[in-house]
Amino acid sequence: MKNSQMNITIKEDNFPKLQKVIDDLGRYALSIGIFGEDDTGDESYVMIANVHEFGITIALPNGEIRVPERSFMRSTFEEKEREWTAFIEERLDRVLAFQMSVEQMYEQMGAKVVSDIQNKIRTLDTPENAESTIKKKRSSNPLIDKGGAGGLITRVTWKVIRE
Repeated sequence: MKNSQMNITIKEDNFPKLQKVIDDLGRYALSIGIFGEDDTGDESYVMIANVHEFGITIALPNGEIRVPERSFMRSTFEEKEREWTAFIEERLDRVLAFQMSVEQMYEQMGAKVVSDIQNKIRTLDTPENAESTIKKKRSSNPLIDKGGAGGLITRVTWKVIRE
């Protein structure tokens, strides 16, 4: 039997780069939502978002006002979980191949998630608004105020956090 040999040559030691990627994966986090520090003026968009996300009943002396649940955050997360998982897995492959940074991966993921949530806000149409609400806010979309200018849609954002 013939004795065969194989020569292996290491051209580049990527262990230090790989260790940095692993460290960075533990160092960065992604936060998505409507942040209180971004609220301006008299309106609290964090409160408005919570009212729509979970619904609320407000007791009044002569009855009550009920705002139904119109989930745009939780429902988008449920609907897009598989798509987002595939998106982040593809980006993670690129991070591990040293083609992008962990921070870039999270920035791209944040942009994708926020875009999907904003699309949900634009397209959500049930439960419908009362006619009086439509007249007041000039929009029949339950989550769009003032005909689409401003409101929740512009407040949904992301932050890449380095710990």
